[in-house]
Amino acid sequence: MRRMYRLLAFSGVTAEVVAVLLVWLSADDALADWQEGALLFMAAVFHSASSYYLARMFWQALPRRYKLPPRRSLGLLFAFLWILPVFGALGVLWSITRALKQPRTRSAKNVKIIILPELPFSPPVIFPVPPYSQGALRQIVHFAQRSLKRLKAVMATRHMSPREAMEIWSKATRDPIDDVRLLAYAMKDAHEKRLTDRVLALTEALPHLPPRAQNACRKTIAALCWELVYHKLVQGAVRQHWLKNARTQMEVVLGSPSITRRDVPSASVSASVRAASEASLASPKHEMGEASSLSGSVNADSWLLYGRILLESGEAALARKAFVNAQTHGADQQQLLPWFAEIAFRQRKFTEAKACLSALARVGEKGRELALVRAWWNK
Repeated sequence: MRRMYRLLAFSGVTAEVVAVLLVWLSADDALADWQEGALLFMAAVFHSASSYYLARMFWQALPRRYKLPPRRSLGLLFAFLWILPVFGALGVLWSITRALKQPRTRSAKNVKIIILPELPFSPPVIFPVPPYSQGALRQIVHFAQRSLKRLKAVMATRHMSPREAMEIWSKATRDPIDDVRLLAYAMKDAHEKRLTDRVLALTEALPHLPPRAQNACRKTIAALCWELVYHKLVQGAVRQHWLKNARTQMEVVLGSPSITRRDVPSASVSASVRAASEASLASPKHEMGEASSLSGSVNADSWLLYGRILLESGEAALARKAFVNAQTHGADQQQLLPWFAEIAFRQRKFTEAKACLSALARVGEKGRELALVRAWWNK
């Protein structure tokens, strides 16, 4: 570094001396006009080179905070040195060695030391239950003006169940502040990883379980895969993969409840489930006994989950049959009416959809939205 300083200083001083000599020679009256102009031009060239070398040397000696941006700071030094041939270099040298390198003097009279008084200490209150609810955090994420408050609201969802916090995370992922969005995405990714790891662990342990316990394990795998799809934690091809996995597991459960069919292809299992659904629709009086003989320990929740999976897959007809089987196994009609209304709406059967919504007595999962739909249909 010192060698570079010396080389730049030597080059700059030498070029400046040559420029001064050329200017002195151009003052001779015996020279012609073109010779005088050439000497002055050469002097300007040497002076520019000297200014550049000296500016590079002084720029290297500057503190780091004054070097940036490089082009502007170097250009400013070059301008000072080029405008003032000798005094510019002396002034820049003094400003670097004296003004910038040495710390500023501070008068002791301007400093006033204040001792903080001792304040009474009160430990923070720890509540057994968090003093907030899902609705309060959702309102903070939606309407809070300060980004720090929204960030704290997203962090507070760590004490909530993931199903309740999912709506808050989904809203926070569209926040204009990067910190809020990244925190929400990190929490969603962590929940997705937990669900995926649990599905993989249960899938690996499935062949080693006794036959009677395999159906319960398959139901759990299907429910976890459905949770990934329902909460929109996966998209695209990954979403189709988990949806297909959930459907396959439920078809095995509904097609063979008492024994494990690990070697049965999914097409035959699906055919048996479809046959059971058609049979339940064909004979309403005998459907309870026939469904019981087919599904054994299968309950209404299994058919309901299977119907929701089929409806998400776009197979409305099969989903309707699955919901009918769920009603046959004891599912509440008020629980199934919204799904029947949605299937009828997808099939363009608006009269049936209106009838289902009119018979619906509960407010539904989405509350106000479903009430508005019912009010619109009942006009």
